[in-house]
Amino acid sequence: MTNIEFLSLIKSRGAKILPVGDRNAISVINSNLEKLKIIILPKFLSEFYTNSCFGITLGSSYIFGPQNFERGIKYPIPSILDINKDVIGNKNLFGKIIFGRNDLFWFASDAFGNCYMLDNLTLSVLRKYDDPYRAMLDCLVIGKI
Repeated sequence: MTNIEFLSLIKSRGAKILPVGDRNAISVINSNLEKLKIIILPKFLSEFYTNSCFGITLGSSYIFGPQNFERGIKYPIPSILDINKDVIGNKNLFGKIIFGRNDLFWFASDAFGNCYMLDNLTLSVLRKYDDPYRAMLDCLVIGKI
């Protein structure tokens, strides 16, 4: 699946897509992730944020972006940096970065661009993806069901 196919499909399902913002935010995120000893953004996420959008929400599921964003209820969706600060130290996340969430699962990536569906409570790996857009699609669509 390509970036364009993914965005087209997810828009057709009613997703709210945040426009690309300050491109320097990606460098700031990577710098802060390094300071926390978390992997930096994988290539597919950096390119996604740079070329496509700064986050997506569909129902109760979302792809975190470089900045917090409002979703029309009391609590905003945290940035990818903030969410990874919250889960730092979990042994199941060693070498991974959280990029998405829905009511049932968390979604993470490693530095090589492999993506993972994680258990909601233990954050243990339930499924591995070779295609990051398939992982993002599952994150958003499963949360909409």
